[in-house]
Amino acid sequence: MALRNAFAGLGCLFAAAACGGPELPSRLPSTESYERAACRVELVELVIADPERAGKVRALYIEIESAMLAAKAAQVAAVAELGARPEGRTEAQARALFDGVRLAEMQALERQTGLQLEIRALTTPGEFARLDAIK
Repeated sequence: MALRNAFAGLGCLFAAAACGGPELPSRLPSTESYERAACRVELVELVIADPERAGKVRALYIEIESAMLAAKAAQVAAVAELGARPEGRTEAQARALFDGVRLAEMQALERQTGLQLEIRALTTPGEFARLDAIK
């Protein structure tokens, strides 16, 4: 009986979620960049035969990963700040928090661009294409 009630409760939860509720925010570009870099970190040695170059490229992907995590940390801090003291906050203060997130996102993506250029210089066109294909 308890198991049936648990399944019924779970079913209601899924039905409520499917019928609407708050819309999730769109993913920021740093999220996808982080996920792609994280996948590549572990696979670099399988694509690049030269251990020295592979180590350098791996380190660059780790830097990309770190830059994207910093952007995510700024996003989390802004959300925490918005939730901590919603009363008495002006629209300008809220916009300033979002501007900080946007700035962190732009800085991370600019850093990624520079690191990708370094990766391209360290790899052959075939190696770069194989790494780029990893999603």
